[in-house]
This record gives sequence, structure tokens and C-alpha cells, in this order.
Amino acid sequence: MILHRYTGLIALLVSAALAGCGPAKPSSADLDAYVKARDLYLRGSIDQAAALVSHIDSRTGGFHQARLLEGKILFFKGDMQGSERVFRGLAERLPGYTEAELWLVRSLQAQGKTGDAERLLNAVLELNPGDPRFLHQAGMLKLGEDDISGALAFFRRSQEFAVEFSQSYIESARILYRFGLTDPALADLAAAKALLPTDSGMRKPVMDLEQRIREAKK
Repeated sequence: MILHRYTGLIALLVSAALAGCGPAKPSSADLDAYVKARDLYLRGSIDQAAALVSHIDSRTGGFHQARLLEGKILFFKGDMQGSERVFRGLAERLPGYTEAELWLVRSLQAQGKTGDAERLLNAVLELNPGDPRFLHQAGMLKLGEDDISGALAFFRRSQEFAVEFSQSYIESARILYRFGLTDPALADLAAAKALLPTDSGMRKPVMDLEQRIREAKK
């Protein structure tokens, strides 16, 4: 998984992002615990990640990344009420924190609180009408209500962003190929092709680049 390549960098980015924050600025020990917990979470070791996060004192103050991770861990451990409290607290304390709002919608929906989830979705989509994650979640909400046409409408709107997402894979493939990393480059191109519609004009340049890389491997 690409995220694992940059585990060491995460701590530096988090530290820089939090520089100059208020009294709850995390200690180096908290940052180290967060990076390790996040890596465990990404690898599916939820219980181990939970144990690490519980020792991050600053998570209940200004270290919102650690608090968000705690909420996700609670969600996947099946504690939906606990995860809702965490995500709701973050969303209220940090207005516009879309990641917290997204997970709050998911926790509400998982508890069958459809009305609350729909109201939050409507409010978020009013300000972020093009966020594919919320469009997908709105589709899932409609699907849960057996509103098939409504679900398809939201899923179609979400799918419109697939071409934009594919650009990141294409550009990263070019960079990897430039440095002789042909196999990772081909993997990124495969991901780009999976995102692109069959009738997209972008498929030909992707396939041409893929052919050049395969020929270079010979």
C-alpha cells in the first residue's frame, strides 16, 4: 500500500502542521505513538492501534488527528456510540473538518439514525457539492432507504470524479518510470485504467505509456 511508503514522513508533516498550536500541542512521544498507531490501523491491527492511541494524552485536546484516529478505531471495533461522540465533538470544535463530518455521517448511518445522517449530509453537500466521498455516502443512504433511482443518481455524480483521480496515478507513474521503477509505475497505470471509463479519451495515452514501460523492462 502506497501510504506505508511514507510512514516516516507522516510524523514530520503532522509536527509541522501542529507547530504553533495551542496548549495541547502533542509531545514527540505522542507524535511517535500516533504514527505507529496509524500504521497499525492501516494494516488492520485495530486492537494494537487502540492500545497505542489510548496513551496519547493530547488527543482529547488539540491533537485532532489522533482523536480522529481514535474515532475510526471505535467505529471498526463496533462502538458506534463512542465513535459518534468522538466525531461529533471534532465536527463541533472544528467547523468544516470534513473528515470528521464524513465519519460522523457513517457512524450515524450505522446506528440507523437516518434523519440525523441525512441532515448532516445535506448541510455538507450544500457547501461541498462536488465532494465524491459525501456523494457516495448520500448514495448509500438512499440505497438503505430502497430509493434505487436516488442512489444511482448520487453514485453517478460521484463517479464523475474518477477521471480526476486517475490523473494522480498517471503522473506518479511517469515519475516512477523516470527513476526506473517500472513495476510500481505499471501498478499505478493499472489503477488509472481501472478508474477511467471505457470510452474515455485518456485511456489511449495511458496505454501508450504502459507499452513504453513494458518495452523498457525487456
